[in-house]
Formats: sequence, structure tokens, C-alpha cells
Amino acid sequence: MAQEHPEPEPLEILGVVLPDDGIIELADKLTGYMTEIQLDGMPDVIGQVLDDFLEQCGGMPEDLTNPEAFDQITRNQLAVTLAYQLGRLEGRSPQVVDLLVRQAVQKWGAQPVLESPDISDEDLAKPKEMVYPRLRRLEYVDPNESQEEPNV
Repeated sequence: MAQEHPEPEPLEILGVVLPDDGIIELADKLTGYMTEIQLDGMPDVIGQVLDDFLEQCGGMPEDLTNPEAFDQITRNQLAVTLAYQLGRLEGRSPQVVDLLVRQAVQKWGAQPVLESPDISDEDLAKPKEMVYPRLRRLEYVDPNESQEEPNV
């Protein structure tokens, strides 16, 4: 007679954040898997689209003659390229990404994302855990759209 093994409790990973050390380790593991999908195989046109995204969100320097412009551009290009590759990895192997996230949550523990838009000085000491996830949830309104036209 075969023994029945109870199925493990499903681990909720939506709406929770890892501590800083956990997110650093998870990012390193995911980056290790991304090398298996050829980081160098991105078409130049996709790179241009990613650069356009950066430009639209203010991630590109306005003064390209500034000595720090090159460093800012290359850092931002690396960030969006890694995000693009992570999306490709998740598209090809969502089970790998899900497994690595669940393992990180089990190892490091997780806490719910705070709902408050108010950010304290203490929160700034842990930006990956206390600031960035909350900013990502904010809904931004175009200032031009928020101004109601007067009734004539």
C-alpha cells in the first residue's frame, strides 16, 4: 500500500516582498539562468525600442555632452536589457522562474507590501523592500489630464 504524501501548502508569492539579501540572491540566480538564453542575441531594433522606453520615462540624459552621460546610458541600457531577458526567460520557462521565486520566499521569508504611499526615513534604509515595490503600485496621473476644463 503506497503512502500518501500530503501536498505542500501553496505558497503565496503575490503581494509579498523579500528582504534585501533575498532579492540580491534571487537576482543572481535568475541572471545565471538568463545566460542560457543568449544575452547577445537581442536584435538591434529591440534595443532601440528599449532605449525609447528609457527615453520616455526620463532614463536617458538630456545633455549627451555631459561626461557622466555615457555611464548613465550604459547602466540604464543594462537594466532594461536584463529586464527584457528576464521576460524572455519567464516566457520560455515560467516554471523555473516560479520555482526560484518560491525557493527564495521559503528561504528568506517575505512580508506583505505596505499599502501606505507615505515613505519614511526608515523606509529609505531598505529601498528594495520598503520603497520601490510601493512606488511601482502608485498610479501616476498626467498633470495635463488631471486639470478639468472650466465649463463655458
